[in-house]
Amino acid sequence: MSSILVIEDVLPVLVSLKIVLQGAGHEVATAPNGVAGLELLKGADFDLVVTDIWMRGSSGTDVIREGRKLAPRTRFLAITGGDPNVSGQGSLLRPDNYGADALMLKPFEKEQLLSLVSRLLDRA
Repeated sequence: MSSILVIEDVLPVLVSLKIVLQGAGHEVATAPNGVAGLELLKGADFDLVVTDIWMRGSSGTDVIREGRKLAPRTRFLAITGGDPNVSGQGSLLRPDNYGADALMLKPFEKEQLLSLVSRLLDRA
């Protein structure tokens, strides 16, 4: 069983992610924002962090950057509801643009999430 931290500021999305991941046999902790998520990372050992990118306060990018310092062995999956590229200069939807190990665009299917989580945890 893997330990996963989910950081998401939209409560229905947070609850859905928790239910899906717990249903797949993972131990899941949650945080409603980046600040709370980083506090949890300081005190626990997680195999994977799933974090939204666009959140009020501390963004998912901040979480990943600081989280890598706090937990260098932890994998990071960034999720986002859209492409922030509004200038027409090409998509910014690449995991390395956020420091993540992988990136998933919302909305996504349960099977897509579980498949990507499995691949990330297998590489850990």
